[in-house]
Amino acid sequence: MKEIGLAIDLGSATTSIHKVGSGLIVSDESRVTVIAKNNKMTLVESGKGVEKYLKTPSQGYQTINVVDGGMITNEKAAVCMLKDYISRCLPSNTLIKPKIKALVMVGCGVGLAEKRDIEKALRKAGASEVIVLESPVAVAGALGYGRGHFIVDIGASKTEIAIVGKEGIVTGCCVDIGGDKLTKAIADYMIMSMSSTISFSLAEKIKKELGNMYESNNMSMRVNVRKVGAAKTQSEVITSKEILSVIEPYIAELVNIIYNMSFQIPESLTDDIVSEGIVLCGGGAKLTGLDDYISKFMKMKVKVVDDPTTIVSKGGMYFLETNADFAKILNVINFK
Repeated sequence: MKEIGLAIDLGSATTSIHKVGSGLIVSDESRVTVIAKNNKMTLVESGKGVEKYLKTPSQGYQTINVVDGGMITNEKAAVCMLKDYISRCLPSNTLIKPKIKALVMVGCGVGLAEKRDIEKALRKAGASEVIVLESPVAVAGALGYGRGHFIVDIGASKTEIAIVGKEGIVTGCCVDIGGDKLTKAIADYMIMSMSSTISFSLAEKIKKELGNMYESNNMSMRVNVRKVGAAKTQSEVITSKEILSVIEPYIAELVNIIYNMSFQIPESLTDDIVSEGIVLCGGGAKLTGLDDYISKFMKMKVKVVDDPTTIVSKGGMYFLETNADFAKILNVINFK
């Protein structure tokens, strides 16, 4: 029976899957719309397609964010999503289902019980073999495994900061600062400063359009808000300087942790890391000027990877393609 190797990154916002021999197949949102009845869950839509069900809610439909903080929130919903995403990676012209070897990436802050939950969901979704790999190691695989790397992976709910060498993670931590926290801070700011409420999606749009780390930026946008206690919406102008004042305390806290982590770089990896610089990935790495902001504080090179939201699964594919001996690089293995 033919075997298919899949490298899967289960992110809070996005799930990406690279297939050995084919490259990136799936990069879609980590949420589903389902119908739950008689203790069974039936998939209606997954990924970006759920948006239409949010705009026109229908009785019986339920939309679930499948992953939060690297952990599965609902096993049945996760199985529905993973079955759909894995099916996109399978050949359509075969009568015999191929054996699926799944390498799934998790954050270095994810515990043993949560890793078991992820493995269980993948097996129910059709994987015959599941290997769990910590995501900073996967990123190192995409960058060039065997050298020293200083990796900062800013996701939707958390940030992974790790120093990785040829034996795996030398030191690492998981910080409760991510893109969603910045978005929520913007929504809270609108309430506090303008007595106005906005949706999370509008706050996200403001972050993407006005969010940047340059004090000289003078962009602005007009948004429709609802004043607290008012029945109708009204127009307000918000500026990039305001957004900077909202998000900078969180970024500064993150940079301070990165700075403290830099004192733990082993001497054997110093030359590699100084040469390459700090590597930014994850959706949060797209924040304009973040690389310059960190570089100025750290006084060292900082770069954003070309594929920040899919590099984790890309790196996982490297380990599958090279048939790596995972026993040498995994912090936790064979935890069945």
